[in-house]
Amino acid sequence: MENTYQESSNEIFNFFSACDEFIEGKFILADIKIAKILRAISESNIIYNLIAESLINYDFKKEYDALHDYSLEHHNGILTLPNDSQMVIPFAFSLLVEIDSKQINFNEFLAKEFPNASSQKEEYTVFANQIILPFKNAVKKELGFEDEGAEDGSNISTLVQKENDRLDELEGSVDDEEEDTEYEEKDEEQLLFDRVARMGSIINDKLIFINKAMRRSNVELLVCALQEACKIKNLTILIAIVMALNEMAYKEKKLRKELDEINNICLEFYN
Repeated sequence: MENTYQESSNEIFNFFSACDEFIEGKFILADIKIAKILRAISESNIIYNLIAESLINYDFKKEYDALHDYSLEHHNGILTLPNDSQMVIPFAFSLLVEIDSKQINFNEFLAKEFPNASSQKEEYTVFANQIILPFKNAVKKELGFEDEGAEDGSNISTLVQKENDRLDELEGSVDDEEEDTEYEEKDEEQLLFDRVARMGSIINDKLIFINKAMRRSNVELLVCALQEACKIKNLTILIAIVMALNEMAYKEKKLRKELDEINNICLEFYN
């Protein structure tokens, strides 16, 4: 029981740590940091279940449009999340998924929702404080971290506080060059597999748009192999399947956006 609890506390801390890395980071690493937050969520059963419950009957597009219009009227056009943590959690999570899967262009989103920002760096900072920080705090609140006497949360809160204190002591000792190289090769590979697998899932949902039954069947087989390569973390097989998938499916216009993104993910990794 103690080991299970320790694993849960570590996984929860990983989520908070991923949020902090985004808040303290740079625009150039935004894609990687968003993917890392989503991976931390998927690895924590407690946070995953919390978010899954919040998404029941949730309409992201409807809520996004309403929040955008409200922000135009009341917050000078700056997208501002409500104080209700149960509204923040599904919105922020859905937004990150949309950005990660390239259904929402991050640059265009920043320009649209934070028009007062004078630079890309400032847009990133505002996004971190308007979206990521409220998301992190909302999860903390729903897990009972705000109640110091909560039996289930006190040990985890102490763990997180100790780690934050340690990071505060180290703050200032890490320069910009070290921040750009903070991700080890294994972390980068895992993020590659996570992102490609998500794009594969999107392609899988769009197979209905392929008219020819034989080609649809062949592409479906390749997507299945793509996701299996991500699961077993075999980079050589993954790249070979990506090449085959491009050859087989790139002429399908409905799939081209996702294939371009997979190609870009692989190119970013090797560059």
